[in-house]
Amino acid sequence: SSNRITRVLVFMAALSVAAANFKLEIVHTNDMHSRFHQTNNVSGICSKEDAAKNQCYGGFARVSEAVITAKSRNKDKTLFLIAGDIYQGSIWYTVYKWRIVSVLTNMLQPDAMSLGNHEFDDGVKGLVPFIKNATFPVLAANLDISKEPDLMIPNLKNSNIFTADGGIKIAVIGYVTPETKFLSQAEGVVFLDEIKSINAEIAKLKRDQSDINIFIALGHSGYEMDKKIAADVPDIDIVIGGHTNTFLYTGKQPDSEVPEGLYPTWITQSSGRRVPVVQSYAYTKYLGQLSVEFDSNGEVIKADGNPLLLDKSINQDPFILQELVKWEKNMSDLEKKPVGKTKVFLEGSDIICRLEECNMGNMIADAFVDYMVEILYEKGWTSAPIAFYNGGSVRSSIDSVKNSGDVTMGDVLGVLPFRNEMILIEMKGSHIMQMLEWSMSGLKVVYDLEKPNGKRVVEVLARCGDCRVPVYKPVVLQDTYNVLVTEFTANGGDGYAMITKLKRYQTDVSDSDMVVQYFQKRSPIYTGLDGRIQFVDHTKARSGTSAASPCLLLSLLIAVISVISVT
Repeated sequence: SSNRITRVLVFMAALSVAAANFKLEIVHTNDMHSRFHQTNNVSGICSKEDAAKNQCYGGFARVSEAVITAKSRNKDKTLFLIAGDIYQGSIWYTVYKWRIVSVLTNMLQPDAMSLGNHEFDDGVKGLVPFIKNATFPVLAANLDISKEPDLMIPNLKNSNIFTADGGIKIAVIGYVTPETKFLSQAEGVVFLDEIKSINAEIAKLKRDQSDINIFIALGHSGYEMDKKIAADVPDIDIVIGGHTNTFLYTGKQPDSEVPEGLYPTWITQSSGRRVPVVQSYAYTKYLGQLSVEFDSNGEVIKADGNPLLLDKSINQDPFILQELVKWEKNMSDLEKKPVGKTKVFLEGSDIICRLEECNMGNMIADAFVDYMVEILYEKGWTSAPIAFYNGGSVRSSIDSVKNSGDVTMGDVLGVLPFRNEMILIEMKGSHIMQMLEWSMSGLKVVYDLEKPNGKRVVEVLARCGDCRVPVYKPVVLQDTYNVLVTEFTANGGDGYAMITKLKRYQTDVSDSDMVVQYFQKRSPIYTGLDGRIQFVDHTKARSGTSAASPCLLLSLLIAVISVISVT
């Protein structure tokens, strides 16, 4: 009799839960990019001076403290989710790779994370140990890993089911951009369509467990794809994204980032269902905080929140800080760490590199193109045969006599201290010409001084990428070229407004990281001057001798089309 009464009470309690609305709290981040330490306002290195003035942001210690605070309010109804790209973006990652990512991410105790494209940056062998050591599920439903058996790890899943307070079941489904194949080193991994894969995974979950109440898409394909998923996956309730470093906010922006949309962004499906979509910028500067209320049928009836700015008002988790000290001990000699050798003096002075071709600029541009050569590209030998670089970002030279030609990490960071992220942009030949004309007008490149502004570029030869044998051909104004530029340039810095709205792809790899890898691969370096910039010599023409060849193979001065041999 008592057992029967107990069963009745349990049944009545279940009915009560089902009849009540359910509120779920989600804290989330994306594109952390190895910002383990606090950063400055633009997510670069936080200087000692900025730190002393409490003018730093983010870092894993602040993320941890903010998550702990959020979960303390309602642990059983709060999820902490990461939408990919913890790998890559700081010198700490360059040195320690997956090891430091694994230790510090485990300390954050996320409930789940999706893969990002940069988790493949060191190939499958650089991802497998991270997944094996993760204390949380790593998610991606749109992968075919049949050709990479090392990735067949129990902790790498299509989805994961969480049971919240009251027995509410929540399925989190992962996804990652198929562009990973071209942006990283995914080797034999095949990337499938996100929407088809998420729909298929939901159908499977509903067959296996009919009592799942809530479906969340957690992934790394960019804001536009996030919105498409919200529109075209009928059963999805929430989309938490990454990849495009999108800052969404409702109300007055808290810092320098300008919102690209509201937080959350609401998408209405053809059925009339409304789905909230969120991202929380990047680099640990913000922590997304989304509160979602569901009715008794598991339908979203309300969602609100905003990214929390992780500034000085947020304490830093002392346990994370203590852990970082352990890794810092091994970084004390970083500046002295050898990365390669040079046999030549690498000229990086501003009086040379801002006015004419210099071998430091040639080497830097070569390094950018060389980095991209390693990424699989089915149409030809590389997706990025061209690189433009701001001569003002080159800050010093490297002397081959000093230290017997040894080049250290400190040398590289002295040349490239700003750690500009490199961006791949699709542009027309006309944009290339506009960029070269603008750089010339800024007294950085001069091709034919006797021609009027806008007509001084006489000829530009660009190396093909969609070819088996690289050759140089005249730039065609209507043709499309993939060009590497810094994020500074891509955002219109130095007056390059003509490219700000073009299609772009984040590499999330800094200029200095690419150069370090180049030294490691190709030392000793012996880059010289090889006619990437030439000028029409009117003096010789007037004297009856032949004019210099009016050919521009590229220029560091703000534009560098790299000219390396393929090996």
